[in-house]
Amino acid sequence: MFDRQVVPGDLAEIPPGPRLSAVLSGIDLARLSGFDCVQVLKARYRQVNHERAQLMAAMVEVGLCGPAPAGDELRRMAVPDEFSADEIRAALVLTRRAADAQFWLAYDLITRLPEVHAALDAGLIDEPRARVLSEWTIELSAEAARALCGAVLARVPTLTTGQLIDQIKKMAIAIDPEWAQRRYEHALVERRVVGHRNPDGSANLSGLNLPVDRVAAACGHIDALAKAAKHAGDPRPIDHIRADLFLGMTDGTYTGLDDRTILERLRATQGNADNAPASHDQPRDEGLDHEGSRSNRPSSNRPGDSRPGDSDAAAQDGRGAAGDPAPQRRPSGGSMELRVRLSTLLGHDEYPGELAGWGPVHAGLARAQASALARGQWRFAVTDEHGQLLHCGITQARPLGWPTRTTGCRQIVELQVPVSTLHELASDLAALGGWAPVVTDLVHQHTTAHQGPTADPTRRFPGAALRRQVQIRDRTCIMIGCRAPAGSADIDHTLDHACGGATTEPNLGNVCRHDHRLKHDGGWRLHQPEPGLFHWRSRLGHSYLISPAPIIEPLPDPIPRDGPAPPLVVPPDEGWETSCIWEARLAEADTKPPPGPPPEPDSHHDAAPF
Repeated sequence: MFDRQVVPGDLAEIPPGPRLSAVLSGIDLARLSGFDCVQVLKARYRQVNHERAQLMAAMVEVGLCGPAPAGDELRRMAVPDEFSADEIRAALVLTRRAADAQFWLAYDLITRLPEVHAALDAGLIDEPRARVLSEWTIELSAEAARALCGAVLARVPTLTTGQLIDQIKKMAIAIDPEWAQRRYEHALVERRVVGHRNPDGSANLSGLNLPVDRVAAACGHIDALAKAAKHAGDPRPIDHIRADLFLGMTDGTYTGLDDRTILERLRATQGNADNAPASHDQPRDEGLDHEGSRSNRPSSNRPGDSRPGDSDAAAQDGRGAAGDPAPQRRPSGGSMELRVRLSTLLGHDEYPGELAGWGPVHAGLARAQASALARGQWRFAVTDEHGQLLHCGITQARPLGWPTRTTGCRQIVELQVPVSTLHELASDLAALGGWAPVVTDLVHQHTTAHQGPTADPTRRFPGAALRRQVQIRDRTCIMIGCRAPAGSADIDHTLDHACGGATTEPNLGNVCRHDHRLKHDGGWRLHQPEPGLFHWRSRLGHSYLISPAPIIEPLPDPIPRDGPAPPLVVPPDEGWETSCIWEARLAEADTKPPPGPPPEPDSHHDAAPF
């Protein structure tokens, strides 16, 4: 048994470089507490990021070294040429593709985004995040790219790569709205459907470069039908049901059928499906109940789960507002949630909207989607000047001439508006045209609103209004790095209801199923010092603070483009009569080697040096 080693108290402040390297080299991980092991982990990560930045600098210097005439061994080219990465390729024994990718990333960071390279050199960010900043700003002008990186760089260390991509998309759309829409349209002109065989004899059918709103609606529709089938007792794994529905909707099996008939057809044919009996094919659902404890009940019987699209008239305990049993669930179209600023819908600005779980969409698409989702539930979120939630609710008002709410439609539109903007809009209703009824209703509800939904704090499950407020407040799962939409997460009592926790906003939060289990089974503890501010404490003693996410994020103003926009080019359509969806990929499929010993050592040369 070794004596415990104590790490230096200033380990977290030592900048990466020779000193930090020397300190780390004298640390024996086996002699550290779990808490100190995490401190060393973070310090080593800073050091690795610094070394990666230094390696990138060396790559760029090698790539700029040109043929040296006699007596001129320090000659450098002004810009790289097509052979600049070949020396790196040979020196590090990489494939040409891998060497090119690493060299041009390094060159782009050092020349176009030097502040990003400096952050990598300081150990503040890592290469995956630096690569995201490079790749997702490459089509912006140099000025716009610098403005975007300057705006987001301070937050990069706190974001996962997925969260960072979402932030870059939002800022890119704000900085150059026309560029974002053109980028989307360029992708759409390449939309196609592709099918190909896999080496194991199965096959894939994929739609590529499709409109994101329609894909989100399609996914939601299939998911709603599949879950309805599970609720009705279908024993197959839900992924199998989704796959069967997808094929039935594309191969003509369900042509002309409504959702109810599709479910009846699915139920009638499930016995012929290639599934084993439920006791062998389907693992027992041992998820969490409302407070995270183990439960062997099927998911359809968990009254505490928060499910997207639940009717406002039905509270989470399965009873209606008047105490009557809630109606049976039935599919009513796929769930989709559009979040967008009211000012954008009015055409006053071009800020991006967001499809919850799918990411940002440009303003034109957001406006089109709001119109398409007019029959859904329209929520509103009034914020302060910092974008934090003041008041939320539901509006039945719609712009003049638009369809009204349809009972049972699970689509959601969230109208976001700062309170100052709301009052400005209300001061000139005549200028709003058909939108005047919506603004009038929002102003009335906001000015007559109470502090929040009233509810019995001793009740186990929150009612619809309280659940909706917590979902709007949290936006996503409240664990660090998790982007699961709040509407698809569990509603959790921060202080468990069984321990006296109240069913009130300051004691509720949205957590995805994994992070719900992390709290109850994984040894992590959760505290909510104030509504929407979550303090996680890991089982090794480290603290992670999740601040309330703003409803309306600050975004930069547009930057005019310097030059004409590239034209939209539609691919030629010659040979369409002989073209087909199916891509056999015989060479790839038929030449795959059979299972055997591990590959030869040189098969990993596409990987980075470390």
